Amino acid sequence: MKIRLFRNIVLICLLAGLLVPVSAADSKNSDEWQFEGDVYLWGASIDAKPDGGDNVHISFSDLLDNLDMAFMGGFVASKGKWSVVTDLIYLDVEDDQTGSARVLGHNIRTKVDIGLEAWIVTLAGGYTVMETDEFRLDILAGGRYTWIKLPLEFDIGALKEKTSPSEHIWDGIVGVRGDVVLADKWSIFYRADVGSGGSDLTKQGLLALEYEFDSFVASVGYRYMDYDLRNDLDDLTIKGPIAGVRYRF
Repeated sequence: MKIRLFRNIVLICLLAGLLVPVSAADSKNSDEWQFEGDVYLWGASIDAKPDGGDNVHISFSDLLDNLDMAFMGGFVASKGKWSVVTDLIYLDVEDDQTGSARVLGHNIRTKVDIGLEAWIVTLAGGYTVMETDEFRLDILAGGRYTWIKLPLEFDIGALKEKTSPSEHIWDGIVGVRGDVVLADKWSIFYRADVGSGGSDLTKQGLLALEYEFDSFVASVGYRYMDYDLRNDLDDLTIKGPIAGVRYRF
């Protein structure tokens, strides 16, 4: 039921993209405010390493099988060469694995519960430094807030252990974004940034092939996000293919 609900939410968001018309005032240098919103599905796998512990891997199939809630989207407001860019990711997933281990001739039941909950919110200002009919380059500067919690529970016979490492991370970031026109209606969108602060290093990259329909833009691509962390968590990597729609209003 949870997966069906999530899929229905994604479908509704995609249909909303079909129903919102693209503004006729499509000039990139317009003095009028222009707005863009996007929703997408990220077929991501997650690797997280607690401090002093083993790496925890959650594949995309695990995400779909055990997803409690997810939302991924963004919003851009622009006027002339200036823009404000936001991006929001929320994940809540849990998984449990049961089995048995043979100890001193006896089978002992084992159970491991793994969870992951995360908010990743990015806000940045942008300025267009290069623009032609075929190419656009914006520079970005802003910040990223990340909250991640990784509850783990081990149950091996009479031995039980429970831990829940978490992090609140604020990072400053700088980066670039833009697009390259390939042909009529076809283009490539790119975005990359790097930063530090609460983490030793955070970085991400996104590359997508886009096709512009009459009322929306559809895209498929790949997104990579990585953190070198401190304290309770050492590392976090989220990566995988993406697909979504973007509409203007």
